[in-house]
Amino acid sequence: MPTTKLVIAALLACTTSCALAEDNQLGNQQSRYSFERINDGFLRLDNASGRVSFCSAHVAGWACEAVPEDRAALEKEIAQLNDEVASLKSQLAALRQSLSPRSPADLSPAPKNSEAQPLSEDLERARTAIENAWRRLVEMLVNFQKDIMRKS
Repeated sequence: MPTTKLVIAALLACTTSCALAEDNQLGNQQSRYSFERINDGFLRLDNASGRVSFCSAHVAGWACEAVPEDRAALEKEIAQLNDEVASLKSQLAALRQSLSPRSPADLSPAPKNSEAQPLSEDLERARTAIENAWRRLVEMLVNFQKDIMRKS
């Protein structure tokens, strides 16, 4: 229930800001409190401080209770997000610098690394094996053709 009240308070704050803007257009005087009817009472927004209270009828009359808010947790999360944004901006700047155009002198081919050498050797062995297999096939066909010519 407390989280529901907090959500309602946030919605009230958003809707009252629109209402306050309209009120300011009608006249410069602004009331101290804004009220919004909910289930069995009212949410009261203090326009001066921004505090939200839940007001409801009791046996002895009306009473307003402050809606709990976890301001410290919100400020902590805002600080974390600001730190993350700053970190991402610095990473983006570093990436932009590394992607800057290189001069023609820098465009020379990169030296072969240790992984490229075995791959190159494997490709050369495969090419040699295919060439040898092709030669043998051609030799077999030539020999077969000679055998047929002798028999005919």
